Amino acid sequence: MTPDFFQLLSEPKRVTIQYFHYASAPYGCDLSALVSSVEQDWLRPEIGRIADWAQTAETLVDQRERRIRGKAVLLTGEAR
Repeated sequence: MTPDFFQLLSEPKRVTIQYFHYASAPYGCDLSALVSSVEQDWLRPEIGRIADWAQTAETLVDQRERRIRGKAVLLTGEAR
């Protein structure tokens, strides 16, 4: 099942994602190429917001409404 995060924001007001799997082995090469491009300064991603995972709903709404320029980074666990 692929979650529709924008649908989650409309109702219910509280949502718990128990398991979320974004990428598997086929994407490894692509992700590696992106990381390499950033490391070599060929690609400069613009980060418009860094927020705690608890602010996911607000961050997604702000992205949808184009109030964030660039990427949003949500911190979890030890990254906080």
